[in-house]
Order: sequence, then structure tokens, then C-alpha cells
Amino acid sequence: MLLDNGRSDMLGSEFQDMLRCIRCGACMNHCPVYHAIGGHAYGWVYPGPMGSVLTPQFIGVEKGGQLPNASTFCGRCEEVCPMRIPLPKLMRHWREQEFSSHLTPPAQRRNLKAWAWLAKRPKLYHLAARLAARGLWVLGGSKRRTGFLPMAGAWTRHRDMPTPEGSTFLSQWGARKGRTGAGGTNS
Repeated sequence: MLLDNGRSDMLGSEFQDMLRCIRCGACMNHCPVYHAIGGHAYGWVYPGPMGSVLTPQFIGVEKGGQLPNASTFCGRCEEVCPMRIPLPKLMRHWREQEFSSHLTPPAQRRNLKAWAWLAKRPKLYHLAARLAARGLWVLGGSKRRTGFLPMAGAWTRHRDMPTPEGSTFLSQWGARKGRTGAGGTNS
């Protein structure tokens, strides 16, 4: 019997690309999440984006499934990977497995379903986004920061965040397009 720490299980699976990883650390050096939280927060041998894929493979999605959820999927890790490993895609596979196995907390599942329902109704979504931006702007007060964010108490329990400027990106873009005319440049 060969002890390979679960690597044989990766052969022929959606995670097979990860076997090409040479552990160079390029993904970590360009990851905004890794820069913010550091290596010890990953709780196992491999930190950074590669750890977010490898750790659930080695210790199980039940124990390591929270790591892929920390990714912003900005794609920097894949861009700099010398082996061109699709790390964001692999982390999405773990998220899908965690969700389909009902390992995500019920409140998180409800919130995702509510967001999906809202996102499928663009007019309602835009109205809700405008109201949320305005409400958060008011909550920010004169400091323009808030330590309270509905449905994100775990995030704001230990940190605050800047509030929106009071309007959504789409409304700002629409106003800008109206000022720039049909050609798209200011005259």
C-alpha cells in the first residue's frame, strides 16, 4: 500500500490539475485574501489558494470546506501560476460540494436562496440595491464606516467597513452616460 496523502484520489477527478502544483507560492504572493489574513488562518500545512484546494482534499470538505469560501475569485492566483492551475475553478468545485452536501449553515443557505431570487428580478434587485446603499450610508454616520452589516454579523463582529457613497454603481454609471452623450466621452 502506498501512502500518498490522498493524491491518488485526485487522479481522474475535477481536482487532477492540482497535482501539477510545484508549491512555488506564487498564488499566495498575489492573493488579496492571503495578504489580509496570513498563513496561520488556514489551519493546516498548505496556506493560500493552493491550500484552499488541497486542504479539503486531504482532510475532507467537512473539516476544510470553509477555506474555498474565503476566496474572492479575483483570478490573480491563476494568472501568476507557472503551471496554469485553474485555482478559482477548483475552489468553486469545493464550494459546490460543500453546498450540495448541506454543510453550509442553514442561515447562509437561506440568504443565498433569497439573493438568487432577488438577482433574477432586475428591477427589484436595483431597487433593493439603491435602498441598501442609502441605508448603509445613513448607518455610517459622520465616520462613513459601519460595524453593523445585515446578514454579515460574523464579518462585522471584529471589523468595520466603509459605507457606500449613497448611490449604486449602476446609478452613477447611468448619470455619467447621460452627461457624456452618445460618443462616450466628455466634450
